[in-house]
Amino acid sequence: MAQVNLYVPQELASRLKRDARRAGLPLSRYVLSLLSTRRETDWPAGYFGKACGFLRGDFPEPKDRLPEPVEIPEKLP
Repeated sequence: MAQVNLYVPQELASRLKRDARRAGLPLSRYVLSLLSTRRETDWPAGYFGKACGFLRGDFPEPKDRLPEPVEIPEKLP
């Protein structure tokens, strides 16, 4: 099994540890259970429309110039 390290705020870490203890599971197995059961349908109704509603077909293109190409030297110093 692969190992993944997560950096979370202390408050969240404390809550996850407490909840894992209550569930009688090791912390890693508890977090895995949370991650593996999350489905897109768990998002609140209308969430993506509210959060990403500005991404419509009539969204104007930015008027900024494209960046200039960067020359990459063949050998780095």
